[in-house]
Amino acid sequence: MEKRVDDKLVKILQNVRKPGRYIGEEVNSVKKMFKEGRVSFALAYPDAYEIGMSYLGLRILYHLLNEQEDVVCERVFAPWVDMENELVSHGVKLFSLESKTDIDKFDIVGFSLSYELTFTNVLNMLHLSGISVRSQDRQEHEPIIVAGGACCFNPEPMSAFIDAFVIGDGEDVVLSFVRTYSECKKNGMGRREILNRISRLEGVYVPSLYDAEYSDSKFERLIPKEGVTAVIKKNLIKDLETSYYPVKQIIPLVRIVHDRIAIEIMRGCPNKCRFCQASVINHPVRIRSTGRIKEISRKAYKNTGCESIALLSLSSVNYPYLTDVVSCLTEEFEDKGVGISIPSLRVDEAFYELPKMISAIHKAGLTFAPESAVNEIRRSIGKEIDVQVLCRSVLLAFRNGWRRIKLYFMIGFPSDKGYDEAGKMIGLAKRLSGLKKEVSKGAAEVKISVNPFVPKAHTPLQWLGMKREKEILSVKRELMAASSRKIKIDVSDVKQSMLEACMSRGDRRIGDVIYGAWKNGAKMDSWSEHFNFDIWKRAFKHKGLDIEDYACRKYNLDDILPWEHICTGVSKEYLREELLKSGLYSQK
Repeated sequence: MEKRVDDKLVKILQNVRKPGRYIGEEVNSVKKMFKEGRVSFALAYPDAYEIGMSYLGLRILYHLLNEQEDVVCERVFAPWVDMENELVSHGVKLFSLESKTDIDKFDIVGFSLSYELTFTNVLNMLHLSGISVRSQDRQEHEPIIVAGGACCFNPEPMSAFIDAFVIGDGEDVVLSFVRTYSECKKNGMGRREILNRISRLEGVYVPSLYDAEYSDSKFERLIPKEGVTAVIKKNLIKDLETSYYPVKQIIPLVRIVHDRIAIEIMRGCPNKCRFCQASVINHPVRIRSTGRIKEISRKAYKNTGCESIALLSLSSVNYPYLTDVVSCLTEEFEDKGVGISIPSLRVDEAFYELPKMISAIHKAGLTFAPESAVNEIRRSIGKEIDVQVLCRSVLLAFRNGWRRIKLYFMIGFPSDKGYDEAGKMIGLAKRLSGLKKEVSKGAAEVKISVNPFVPKAHTPLQWLGMKREKEILSVKRELMAASSRKIKIDVSDVKQSMLEACMSRGDRRIGDVIYGAWKNGAKMDSWSEHFNFDIWKRAFKHKGLDIEDYACRKYNLDDILPWEHICTGVSKEYLREELLKSGLYSQK
């Protein structure tokens, strides 16, 4: 950047609340020269620095790309409102952290889409960068806009804004993507030719090469053109043991949500919960060995000095060598003051068979996800847990030093049987809190986090809609009335969940709604202080849609679904069979 912009940046940072979000210069960040023959890649996370820097996928891709001699990779995050105002008032475009280069000067800008309520932030970041928001409007000199992450398994709502989606594991395909782009540029190809060539890579979906058809406002089919494949198979890292993993990760300048060494011990999940998208899109299960995890831990600690190591997976208690891993890491780091944590545990008999493990790991709090306190609902959604096992697990935790328990629940599953969800949840929380008295005086602190059920693409419950807002709010009010000093209950915003549901199963028409909402000021929608439901209601109405009807819509079993051109490796027939087994679907 020119000196005048640097001067402006100094003035800007003096006027924002957390300048550390935008400075860069962190330990282990990478600075490389922009030069002829190198592809420049901006990794963009559409949320605040604290959220994006906690996202493991971004860390992996950042270091992987920078280890390539012919690639320059830098980061950019969604600016907070104060920073955005300063950028606009000073006439400065959104820039990268490492070199302060304007984002529109990069060859490729890659967004991580891990949560639907960040979609408007993508549009806002493109606009602040001076990049055309809609893909069809982009000129030859503008970057290729690519996106990856869980939300890309239904790419249609964002298809008007993203040039290419990377579906599935990104470690291998991102390198193929960059190499293909580089070869195309060397051969003098333009945007259209580059996108055509990129679309031939496995797991890459270029929406401009497909047409959507509708009949009576109902999605009918997606038609491929120009010889592209009708079905896009996800990318799959078959061997997690030998896959790339960064051991020299960036040490943030400001406190982030998950400030720790994060090590993925297993990808995929052996459990078959019918609501869970992550288990389907990460299928099949792949594991890292104890030796490899220990090696990564040792090197990562040497390069960062972090005081916490988190063992990550969708269900760590099902990792076959968990006791060995915890034992090895405890022995390795016992004299260094490093805590070992497992962010969330499935309720399973394997838990209380591991007393040595739970006495060794970090005791800040223990998290379980029963999902429902109603036995019948748990059976319907495939969450096969035994409350007696949960109680024994919690009691064992108390005996080994824990004092706080966190539980994740969902409400509003599509059942018409009138279960007392709130009452049973409160009763279970009181029962668990009271178990502490069997160990020592006083009850334990139990924190309950509750989310409305949101149906997700590629799950057995994908055909079902949310319950109506009125019904969910009734349960929420009952829960909030029971919140106390010892049993703290937090229920997510039902309106935010409704919007998430609209996007999670939406088709291309939702893109116009997203654009309209953004134009009218929607951004940072995942933050309650910025979420404005009225803007979204108007945006839906402007397109002739009702937001609640869209969130609660039920698909017929023979409908062509807007996302079924994306192949996860789990068949639609299997998902349909699981839905019927659940007993939650009626033909009415």
